[in-house]
Amino acid sequence: MPRFYEEIVNGFLFQEYDDTKIDTLILGLPDVGLVGAITAIHLIKELNMKDVVGIDNYTALPPVAVIMEGKPKLPIRIYARDNLGVLVTDVPLAPSSIPLFSEALVRYAKSRGVKTLISVTGLGNPGRIEIEKPNVYLIGSDQDNVKQVSEKINPKNINQGILVGPYAIILKESIRLNLNNIVLMVDSFIDIPDPGAAAVAIESLNKILELDIDVTKLLEEEDKIKLRLKELMKETKNVMARMGKTYEYRPTLIYT
Repeated sequence: MPRFYEEIVNGFLFQEYDDTKIDTLILGLPDVGLVGAITAIHLIKELNMKDVVGIDNYTALPPVAVIMEGKPKLPIRIYARDNLGVLVTDVPLAPSSIPLFSEALVRYAKSRGVKTLISVTGLGNPGRIEIEKPNVYLIGSDQDNVKQVSEKINPKNINQGILVGPYAIILKESIRLNLNNIVLMVDSFIDIPDPGAAAVAIESLNKILELDIDVTKLLEEEDKIKLRLKELMKETKNVMARMGKTYEYRPTLIYT
């Protein structure tokens, strides 16, 4: 695919294929329950998005090229339509590359005029199997914006805790660079792909962004999705263990 523009940030190559302007970028990195990844894949399909940015790093990422419809693609990609972007990756980030990538992503987004990052992830709940409708939780870099979004989706309160992984660094870096970042979390299985939780995340995104994404197919194909993403979940589970994800399940030292 011809390059329109490219730059390297923290060793990560960001290769743009056209001049699509993205205002809001949804992040679907592999994490708890693969909620973000499943959400991203469903949005890309339902909105018929096109890939507009490829991201790679020959030392921080596995040496892979993704083949889609007979064409080679970079392992991390941003798809877009109507100023809305969605980031998806075919490989989980290695723990050692998470800080550099997370910082690079925020810096790149800021430099290219992105106004809002929406991080979508699961919040591991040991009792998830008994929860028919997962709860939604919300934190963010700008408290005024968190309040505005909360009025649309009525999330459950989360007063204290520890966020671990790329979304933690993305949140901190967004605060530092004054970029709006919303972290949308949904009750989910910890180490099982959770399309049901992703469906709840998408319903929240519908309200936040005034979209109309149907989740019927997502729920109907739940078993097929779990099977297809089994290996990615296994790889992601190993990464989560190595980056200290269990810190999220203990209380903070300072509490109220």
